[in-house]
Amino acid sequence: MHIPNYRRNFWAFLGDYVWFGLAMTFASATTVLPDFISRLTQSELVVGLFTAAHSGAWLLPQIFFARFLTSQRRKKPFVILGASLGRPLYLIYALLLGLGWLQKPVLAVGLLFIVQTLFMGTDALAAVAWFDMLAKAIPEERRGRLVGSSQLVRGLLAFGAGGIIALLLGEKGPPFPQNYASLIALAGGCLLASLLSLSFVVEPEEPVMEERISWRDYLPQLADILQKDAVLRRLMIVRLLAGFDGLALSFYILFALQKLGLGPETVGLFTAVQILGGIIGSIGLGLVGDRVGPHRVVQISTGLGLLAPLLGLALFLFGRPDGALITAVYALIFIFVGIVQNAVMLGFFNYVLALAPPGQRPSYIGLLNTFGGLLLLAPPLGGWLLQWSSYGVLFGLTAGIVLTSHLLSWRLPSARGRHRQVHWQDETGEAVAPDAPGHGA
Repeated sequence: MHIPNYRRNFWAFLGDYVWFGLAMTFASATTVLPDFISRLTQSELVVGLFTAAHSGAWLLPQIFFARFLTSQRRKKPFVILGASLGRPLYLIYALLLGLGWLQKPVLAVGLLFIVQTLFMGTDALAAVAWFDMLAKAIPEERRGRLVGSSQLVRGLLAFGAGGIIALLLGEKGPPFPQNYASLIALAGGCLLASLLSLSFVVEPEEPVMEERISWRDYLPQLADILQKDAVLRRLMIVRLLAGFDGLALSFYILFALQKLGLGPETVGLFTAVQILGGIIGSIGLGLVGDRVGPHRVVQISTGLGLLAPLLGLALFLFGRPDGALITAVYALIFIFVGIVQNAVMLGFFNYVLALAPPGQRPSYIGLLNTFGGLLLLAPPLGGWLLQWSSYGVLFGLTAGIVLTSHLLSWRLPSARGRHRQVHWQDETGEAVAPDAPGHGA
């Protein structure tokens, strides 16, 4: 089968994926940047708010961008626009930080909040357009090959990136804050390389809606979907509860450095280990999803999501092991974090795509993401809990909420063949035929 520009597009997307992943390793929102902020302020709440801003700026605008892009025949200009607006900001911030122009902690933290929010907000536009462009340029039966190859290359390079992080943040590295300025500059350089790779994509054209649907008509459609699809509602609740692992996500690295006495060089190690966990999750859970369905991926990943807070709680209650063993034991937390984070696409998003009737997939994805906006409360709530209680309370509460999501996930049925036989399910999970009374498209 001849696919126009397939080879060119394959390598362009692979380069984009790898370079972007490396950028997010050097400026990791779960290790490097929380550690940097913790050196500028003693407030765990600020660390939590930063994580909320990071996620919210990317998550919340997407439903608005999706509605806008439905009538745009070509998506590549919007990918390039979003990336061009946000990605150079890292280099600007790194330059200001390295030159000593951000010596006041309030100024350094405040500007980082602005940079991260603008970067993630513009990337939200790029991301919505990117997924549509990917679907047009790479056929469905070859996307797994692209994503798998990209994650493998990215994972191998991430170990080298972790070594660089450990070197820059170690005793032999540059003084503070030049060490963090170097990491943010490396992230900015990788983001520009990612943008360059994207410029080589040749986007196929396909028909689009001539006019965008109005919000007056669109919102009732969304309400109708929620009313009639009980399985979607159940999935949204499971996703919300599982996402409250974000209560503790930003504070695992702080617990390691502040309470367990691990050195700053372990930030690089844990960053690389988290990437390794993501690779393991992609390979293993990808096979599970292909063979038995994404509902099993959701069930397995929510179960694995329990292990990180439980291990943190155990170390809080019973103390750290002696010697170098503590580093290996604590690295397991980031293995589990990496697996669970990669499972979101393999599990929740693949499941909702299987649930969605043809023509309604953007609405289903938009509902899942918009409802997931409630997860913005998790990081600052985690910071507040930590300020007023302890790591034990934080890890214990996180484990309890994730356990609830795992138990509820066993009520998710398989969605395979759903639209060959049924369109909806009632509150009890029983099938309702497409021509049943009250069924709507």
